[in-house]
Amino acid sequence: MKSKNILFIHHSPSANTIKLSNKIENTLYNFSQNINFKMLNSLETNTASFNLVDGVIIGTTENFGYMSGLTKDFFDRCYEELKEKTQGLPIVYYIRAGLDGEGSKLAIDKILTGLRWKQVLPPLIFQGTWSDNYINQVEEYVLTFAYGIELGIY
Repeated sequence: MKSKNILFIHHSPSANTIKLSNKIENTLYNFSQNINFKMLNSLETNTASFNLVDGVIIGTTENFGYMSGLTKDFFDRCYEELKEKTQGLPIVYYIRAGLDGEGSKLAIDKILTGLRWKQVLPPLIFQGTWSDNYINQVEEYVLTFAYGIELGIY
């Protein structure tokens, strides 16, 4: 089986969002010999980060009813070049939302439509007060995605 590459782009400004990112890293880093996993924060990510990528996970916070500024910055910097190079790229994303996450979801969905990326699972939105169960939910979410990438389902 040919090796596949998953890129995880995150903005993790708090202890709880760091827990989510660390869980993803720990879950996928040694997930399978057929999956290469790379984790970058939003500021580190550029268009070269997408060379040979087979799937993308994005994690963002919701700030003032919108995706985090650093997540938006990533899209602002990379959108035009990625639009031409990455059509059909499988993606999943999650939002750590203090409110309902709807503004962030709407904005990200519009960007993904413009990029012509393929959202393969509904977004995972962690609303309201922190729950330790979010850790288990994000693990199951990214494992489902990684299995799909590994098996070529997406």
